[in-house]
Amino acid sequence: MARLGTYIVDHDHAKLEALLAVITRIRGDQPPAQTLLGVAALALPDMLFEVDALAVRP
Repeated sequence: MARLGTYIVDHDHAKLEALLAVITRIRGDQPPAQTLLGVAALALPDMLFEVDALAVRP
């Protein structure tokens, strides 16, 4: 994965820690470049996060 963008509704420190734990579990000590944006709402009322990822295949 080359880049990761994450949008989180009502972003707080606990949600950041949970996100980083998942990324670390998947990518280990080499996480992709990433942007995290706290937002008021997403497309549907029950959506809490949205991920935009760019992967590069060799």
